Amino acid sequence: MGATKRGMLNVLIAAILWGSSGVCAQYIMEKSQISSPYLTMIRLLFTGVILLTLSFMHGDKIFSVIKNRKDALSLLIFSLFGALVVQLTFLVTIEKSNAATATVLQFLSPTIIVAWFAIARKARPGIFVFAAILTSLIGTFLLVTHGDPTSLSISPAALVWGIASAFAAAFYTTYPSTLIARYGTLPIVGWSMLLAGLMLTPFYAGRGATFAIDGTLLLAFFYLVVIGTALTFSLYLKGAQMIGGPKASILSCAEPLSSALLSVVLLGVAFSLPDWLGTLLIVSSVVLISLDSRRRVKAST
Repeated sequence: MGATKRGMLNVLIAAILWGSSGVCAQYIMEKSQISSPYLTMIRLLFTGVILLTLSFMHGDKIFSVIKNRKDALSLLIFSLFGALVVQLTFLVTIEKSNAATATVLQFLSPTIIVAWFAIARKARPGIFVFAAILTSLIGTFLLVTHGDPTSLSISPAALVWGIASAFAAAFYTTYPSTLIARYGTLPIVGWSMLLAGLMLTPFYAGRGATFAIDGTLLLAFFYLVVIGTALTFSLYLKGAQMIGGPKASILSCAEPLSSALLSVVLLGVAFSLPDWLGTLLIVSSVVLISLDSRRRVKAST
């Protein structure tokens, strides 16, 4: 198998596993009655330790970023408003609705990013970007209203948290680029998750100790932290390096689709025709943005 095919396979598997991790989180919260902040804390702490360990084994100088005061401050900002907020808003959205809805709403983040850059640069968006913004808005409308503007198909809280999750994901994607270029992806993401988990610890460390743990829940925890977060992240990074960002973005569209399918099959979540149409429109917006990126790359060469 060639490098391109291996890269595409890595990204596709990562996207499907990411989609399944949201379903796993919903299962854990429903079965154990763990609150979303407590589950966020556990997920961040364990994933942070795993990613930093992998980074150290890879030969990265994981403590370099902490020794630089300015970069350490940037890392703290990224940990608080990036890692913590994006994970917390996502899991709260699942708690208020379901994994499929939360994943699809968070998938609005690429549209938010391109819209923000168009406004900041005072540049008129190209046809692909304009179409992406339009399809994402129509898709969101269908997902949250089922086509009836007088009523919501999800709770107002789920909608607010879901949109907040998309904005947090947009910040999470764009803010750490300088840090990552300087120190590498694994050290920055690992530290951000560990620090974010530690930030939650004083508030939630003693609030989740009453739930009963059984073998199924332990397996679900393992899957969420190790398979659905740490392994998935490593697979996506490796694949994206092989095939480039635009292709990786297109293949990552498997994430909301896998989340929706698994939610229906495994958790019995009701997903109607407007839900599927809304999901496909939001997914198509990411494809359009990726096509615009490829067009720009070709035009500059």
